[in-house]
Amino acid sequence: MADQEIQIHQTTLLKEITVEFNPEACPHKMEAETNEITVVYDERDGSAWRSKGEYQYGTFGAKIKCPSGDTTGLCFTFDLSSTTPTEFEPIHSISFYFLGDNKNIILTSANSTGNEDNGEQKHGLGFDYSEGFHDYEMKWSKDFIEWSVDGEVIRRNERQEGKEFIKKPMSLSGSVWDASMVKDGEWAGDYDGVDAPYVCVWNDVCVPLLTEVAVVVTPVEEDPEDEESVKVDFRSFF
Repeated sequence: MADQEIQIHQTTLLKEITVEFNPEACPHKMEAETNEITVVYDERDGSAWRSKGEYQYGTFGAKIKCPSGDTTGLCFTFDLSSTTPTEFEPIHSISFYFLGDNKNIILTSANSTGNEDNGEQKHGLGFDYSEGFHDYEMKWSKDFIEWSVDGEVIRRNERQEGKEFIKKPMSLSGSVWDASMVKDGEWAGDYDGVDAPYVCVWNDVCVPLLTEVAVVVTPVEEDPEDEESVKVDFRSFF
């Protein structure tokens, strides 16, 4: 069991991403030594990137430098999330939020069905997150979640008997967006863009080496003439 836990948290550099919208605002150099992804926020709005693969458990990290200047109203994210929810299957997510109105704090969040106690928490960083690169890491297993900054654990959630715990396969993503309307501006402030363009950079983005889930396509029923009779089954590699 201990060996499996060690294997789950082995990491490798993220090699491919999908830019979800506004690709002009999200240049990236995944083959470069820095494994760099940037998102620019200006009059074109922002953008978001996502790993092409989904993972079930593991360690996810990056060196991140958020924009300088007056970033009030903006939100910069580094998070894990499952696919789009349905009425019966809400999203599972684990997140870092950098809120633009206070560069000395970070907000962590974990959300899953029936587990409201694992919501948002704010943490003092002891530094300005826009003044240089710092290491941010999310460590996720079936029994706990840890958020770390520069190697120091700032929050730990443990699975509790009888409560839903985050377990769905999730992809890794980052984004920059205007959060002015969240909680009527109380979350990140109101955006005015006086110092645009704003550039957020993620370097050395790491994902688990062994826990990417495979998409297995199997027939729903034995009807060779019906090409639509397939279903998708997610199974991890370990």
